[in-house]
Amino acid sequence: MDSRIKIYSMKDFIRKNASGEIDSERSIQLVRELSVAANFHADHNILIDLRETTIPTDRVMIDDLMKIVMEFVQFAPSFKNKIANLIPNDADRVSIAKQFEACMTIKNVPYKFFTEFEHAVEWLSEEIA
Repeated sequence: MDSRIKIYSMKDFIRKNASGEIDSERSIQLVRELSVAANFHADHNILIDLRETTIPTDRVMIDDLMKIVMEFVQFAPSFKNKIANLIPNDADRVSIAKQFEACMTIKNVPYKFFTEFEHAVEWLSEEIA
């Protein structure tokens, strides 16, 4: 595995709400916490593993996604390298992830989502063009 990849376990960061879901407010807080960790490993790529999490797929709006994206943009100096997001291979989660990835791309954040660990690590290991 490339030594520039830092894998964070979301269990170290995420505190789910009472229903066991990650909500948008907690996601925004997570970006702030992740930016602090990223500053300590500025020369590393980041893999965020969310496969064991749930989100309220029926309530995710583009406004919620943009708030989270804007939080990444606000802390952009902390995120100098690639960010890979590993999600469950579920149609609803993939749909949301596609929207989120498009928003991150518009804001020039080097971000991609994956449903397979090996593909995420492979992408993180590639040099940035």
